[in-house]
Amino acid sequence: MLRTLAFVALVAGVTTYTVFRAFYGSLPPLPRTITPSVFLLAVAELFLAPSVRARLEGRPRTKPILPIGVARTAAFAKASSAIGALVAGCLLGVGAYALSRWDVRAARTDGIRAAAGIAAALLLVVAALRLENVCRVPKPPDGPPPGEPGP
Repeated sequence: MLRTLAFVALVAGVTTYTVFRAFYGSLPPLPRTITPSVFLLAVAELFLAPSVRARLEGRPRTKPILPIGVARTAAFAKASSAIGALVAGCLLGVGAYALSRWDVRAARTDGIRAAAGIAAALLLVVAALRLENVCRVPKPPDGPPPGEPGP
């Protein structure tokens, strides 16, 4: 999984760097909202993981979670990790190009926004992987299931 995410980030970074190198003058600046939006999604997933874990374990004062809910949460986490890797890669490409043009004011602004966005995107990847891990079915014990005779 980590190799796939790294590959996505690498391809996105190289592609974005190439596009920015060719068309930087005609592209709009990076939006201010990129970092807060990715960060909020990461925080939401960080808070969701302990709740899902507690519900799966059947802790007191928690409502049981349906299996389809766990599957949807796992799919959401998997998609979020891919999106986080894609955003991190794209912003890495932007940041790399902005560093090469640091003397231009717009490039400095884009570089700072890209650096903050990379941090938020990496946090999203970590939060998504954690949430996905929480949704995994625990491995059964080595012995036979309870109530069944041994070999």
